[in-house]
Amino acid sequence: MEQIKPCHKRKAPADRQFFITIPVKPYVKRFLHLNYGDPVFFHTDKTDYSLLRECLSDSRKHEPITPDPISPYKEVVTVLLSERDFYRCGWDMTKPNVIRFGLHFERKAKTLMRNLVGIYHGLGLPINTSINKFQDKFYFDEDTWAYQSIKKDFYRNGSLTGIDFEGEIFRKIEKIVMTNLYNLGTVSETFIKDYENDQQTR
Repeated sequence: MEQIKPCHKRKAPADRQFFITIPVKPYVKRFLHLNYGDPVFFHTDKTDYSLLRECLSDSRKHEPITPDPISPYKEVVTVLLSERDFYRCGWDMTKPNVIRFGLHFERKAKTLMRNLVGIYHGLGLPINTSINKFQDKFYFDEDTWAYQSIKKDFYRNGSLTGIDFEGEIFRKIEKIVMTNLYNLGTVSETFIKDYENDQQTR
């Protein structure tokens, strides 16, 4: 196995570094590169690195070690592995562990997408514009994460709640004015309490 240098600007463990390749879906590959660089360097995230080691270790207990091709997993990511973990945990995964590894990061990528598309939509953008903005911002092109796939998942699992900016702004301004008027003695404490109770019932 070829020795390689640590990922750029990432502090690596003192022992030698080796790389392994793992099949993933295209958008998972992009998500991993966004979070851990290229090659993927998990060592700074104990949870995700533990998952990687578990998938590798478990794969050594079963046959065949090399998984058959998995249709949606059209890409591979290169992952840095320490010499110690390379020999202790292994360097290949069975199909179930490839799927387990992929699903873990699919959930993370979809959580990112749902939250950002939801925010864009909540700020007043149409759904199609919100999805396109997410794709453009994080370089999830059509070949990496198709618009229709994002749209389908968002409508099933995302939030379509809008943000009432006008109402929020007026409420905050009123609160400031009421506090100032109370401090000046213009309105009474009863007035303020009635106002606050009225806001809670709206």
